[in-house]
Amino acid sequence: MSTNSINNDGKKEEVIIQNIRTEQNRPFYFSKNLHFKNITIDGIPPAEGAFNESRNITVEDTYIILPYCVWYCHNITLSKTTLDANSRSSIWFCQNIEIVNCKFNSVKLCRNCSNLILKDCIINNSDDFGWKADGVKIINCKISGVTPFLDSLNVTVDGSELNGKYMLQYSDNIKIFNTTIVSRDLFWNSKNIYCKNCKLVGVFLAWYTENCVFENCHIDSDMPLCYCKKLKLINCTMSTCVLGFEYSDVDADIKGHVDSIRNVLSGKIVVDSIGKYVHDEFGQECKGIIEIRSKEEEQEKNK
Repeated sequence: MSTNSINNDGKKEEVIIQNIRTEQNRPFYFSKNLHFKNITIDGIPPAEGAFNESRNITVEDTYIILPYCVWYCHNITLSKTTLDANSRSSIWFCQNIEIVNCKFNSVKLCRNCSNLILKDCIINNSDDFGWKADGVKIINCKISGVTPFLDSLNVTVDGSELNGKYMLQYSDNIKIFNTTIVSRDLFWNSKNIYCKNCKLVGVFLAWYTENCVFENCHIDSDMPLCYCKKLKLINCTMSTCVLGFEYSDVDADIKGHVDSIRNVLSGKIVVDSIGKYVHDEFGQECKGIIEIRSKEEEQEKNK
């Protein structure tokens, strides 16, 4: 272990703790103004809780095996750090946390956090990741799990790959750019969503959403965009769309072919071609308009 505290000018320097291995319970509890480097944190149950209730710390080149680590921390940076599969339920109730170039292999991580930045990270099969977060920025990450970012607010994603069965449900104020998302039931019951230059793959995409905009996106979904309010598609393409847009209020400009559309509640959908439009006599009164773009308009749009 090495530390530095006061330089020749009397100014306080960063204190560094490095090159150690510990098996203690709560080994760095309530740390302040410290830089941890090349640390291995291991232990035999019931050991848990490295770094809990810490302030203003940096954790670099560290390997963590204990569960329930990094709880109630403020102003913390994790860099080049790995959470082992046994490090479940870590990074909870934290504020102002930046996670850069890390690899996480455990479940139930990053819950109830605010001002959370994830950059150049790999999150593997982390079920229940990022629940109830507020103020999340995800840049160039790969994240997989069953229900990432459930009930979260103010989430921005750029240049990433997301894979989860029930991704970003019951969430609000979501902005996604240049990202591929594979999710069976993406965005259910969420609102205020903006996606641009994205590829979205799933089955029941964005049901029960409100104020959702897709721009320059490709949507590959079996039965997408049903029961939506204030839905807008700008210059998008679709594949395997079967009976989409049911009972939705929609303003859509779609390039190419759509297999089938059903019971558009209100608004207008403009497409190059459509396999069929299904309008059921029972149920709600549907006043939506389907407009087939003329060949001249299609050629102009494709220039």
